[in-house]
Amino acid sequence: PDAVRLSLDWLDAHPDVGICGPKILLPDGRLDGPCRRSFKTPAMYFYRFLGLTKRFPKSRRFGRYYLSYLDPDLTTDVDAVIGAFLLIRRATFQQIGPLDERFFMYCEDEDWCFRAKQAGWRVVYYPKAVVEHHKGTSSQQHRARAAWYWHRSVFLHHRKHIAAGYHPLINAAVYAGIAASFAGQVTRSLAAQRR
Repeated sequence: PDAVRLSLDWLDAHPDVGICGPKILLPDGRLDGPCRRSFKTPAMYFYRFLGLTKRFPKSRRFGRYYLSYLDPDLTTDVDAVIGAFLLIRRATFQQIGPLDERFFMYCEDEDWCFRAKQAGWRVVYYPKAVVEHHKGTSSQQHRARAAWYWHRSVFLHHRKHIAAGYHPLINAAVYAGIAASFAGQVTRSLAAQRR
């Protein structure tokens, strides 16, 4: 209840903010990375693929997707917050419209934040409000299906918002990487089910 009240009060006090999201902790107390993040770019996919994001989380270059180089207790303008808990201002909603139903379970929050920023609204991570997220409770029951939805949504998001800014060969590499990631994840999921 405090997280909702704190977030509402803060949003009311900042009329230029269209969307805000709280600090989200996992049950073990770790920060849930997607609660404050930058938009996905081909460079970020490349860094994650090479393991640089995990190896150098405090680097401004390699840690910029989850903004892991920032103090988790610092209120920060970000590109996106997580849909597990976000507040959107009514005026923002009326301007940018509802969630895009082509996205299922993944990237719908990032798409909404992208549209809000395009319309001139701020998106802010507000860590004074804190909630706990039991992540993956639903998706772990159907891993292959969840993998499909995640990869499909990443593909749609890239095509809708990011691809126009990159050369077709870069986009082809991104799409090939998404397909390879999906194939690998489904293969691992099926192997785990056989055990």
